[in-house]
Amino acid sequence: MTGFEEHLKRWLSADVIDETVADRIREFESGRSGREQVADDNRPGLLEAIAYLGIAVVAVGVVIMVTVSWDDLEGWARVLVTAVPGVLALVLGQALRQTGRPGLVRGGHMAWLAAVALLGGTVAIVGANADWNEEDIALVGGIAAAAVAIVLWVFSASHPQVVAICGSVFAAGMALGGRSDEFSFAVAGLSIAAMSVVGMVLAERGLLTPTLTARFLSALGVGWGTFFAGFESGVYEPLAFVAAAALVALSIQRRVLPYMLIGVALVFLGLVSSITRHSGDPTTAAAGLIVAGALLVGVVLVLARWQPWERRTA
Repeated sequence: MTGFEEHLKRWLSADVIDETVADRIREFESGRSGREQVADDNRPGLLEAIAYLGIAVVAVGVVIMVTVSWDDLEGWARVLVTAVPGVLALVLGQALRQTGRPGLVRGGHMAWLAAVALLGGTVAIVGANADWNEEDIALVGGIAAAAVAIVLWVFSASHPQVVAICGSVFAAGMALGGRSDEFSFAVAGLSIAAMSVVGMVLAERGLLTPTLTARFLSALGVGWGTFFAGFESGVYEPLAFVAAAALVALSIQRRVLPYMLIGVALVFLGLVSSITRHSGDPTTAAAGLIVAGALLVGVVLVLARWQPWERRTA
């Protein structure tokens, strides 16, 4: 008999509680035990750490093989260097997921994340063996990685799969910028920003999950893409501030903190970039920004203390 059952028996005998209350106590205690068990199962453990270590060891082996022996390998061997570990990562990831243990399931998704990178690299190597243009190799590799990541996400949505999708999209966007005679910051940045906007829309509609990771990485892509687009051309430079304002407004509307953080960080980067590139006297501009920022914070403190909106509704 458990401890609380002994107490219940004594309380019932003394008519302190009745059977209805006793049943409610039993229901509460059993529910709490179930929640505690779930929390214990979700905690990182030794087996999960070993699984991560195994994935890292395989990745290090691939890197060493590529960097040290690449020139000595035949074309087909170069493909196998990444293809075999990639397929192995898929199989091991599924095996870990089928255990049903939360820690090992997370390890399985991390294995799939590695598989996305390896299989995307395999496609790029195939293109290199076929003497494709470097720009085409990078683009096809990014698209292939994105395709694998999307398939795995559809099969089982998880944080690592969202990371894989966003990382592949970023690689594809950068490859699009490299297809010009000279690398185009505008093409790369706008491509990344446009695809990230699609990700944000899907995340807000609940179609791209887990939502927190999808929101954060999509907003990060919008911010980085708009900032990167204006890196070499003043025409696109205001896009970073437009995107920052949109992210802050969306943060307020949807009550999503990551949008606010990325929007503010984007304003910071945009101001630093604009001042260092366009100001004839950066010191004076910096002093002006310090004064303006202090005034804004002062206004916030005054409004927070005065709270005019509370006075109007009182």
